[in-house]
Amino acid sequence: MHYIIYMHPTKDSFNGQVLHTFEQALKQTGNEKVYVRHLYESFTDVVLSNAEYEDSLKGLYAEDVQHEQQMLQEAKTVTFIFPIWWGGFPAIGKGYLDRVLSYGFAFELEDETPIPKMNNKPLGLIYTTGSPEKEWNKAEKDDFEGIVKRSISDFCGFNMLKPLHLGYVVQASEDEHQTMLQRVKEYAVQYE
Repeated sequence: MHYIIYMHPTKDSFNGQVLHTFEQALKQTGNEKVYVRHLYESFTDVVLSNAEYEDSLKGLYAEDVQHEQQMLQEAKTVTFIFPIWWGGFPAIGKGYLDRVLSYGFAFELEDETPIPKMNNKPLGLIYTTGSPEKEWNKAEKDDFEGIVKRSISDFCGFNMLKPLHLGYVVQASEDEHQTMLQRVKEYAVQYE
């Protein structure tokens, strides 16, 4: 099963087109089971409370978190689709990660050494920016992707695939959007 975590509030945005294109491309490459979690529709409690944090240290998770953890556990591969807002994930995506990739599920610690638990599960990223790809300069791109790799993927034991960045999505022409969507289709091929 391929599990897509979609972190944009609307489906009629360019991010929605990316989601639809990617989902269809996965199915065409033989991924019959593709599940999409629209966070804004079905995972709206994204604040990790102190009580929930304390419970997670004891291996006690809220029902909605348990469901997400089960989906991630069953998934053969996972892909995040999201826009970059203020230099990172939308708040709902960060909240999802805070609650779901919790201690005991995604990682454990031996003293202060992390023990990853996601068993090298492939993790893809498709993300958009309003700035052109050339202006989302190498330093910003490397900083963001590096943080995700070190602090999420490596820490939890995912195998992060090369991310797909689509820039200038707000001002791009229809032809430019179509070229980007072709890149999304090509990105799906690696999951065959």
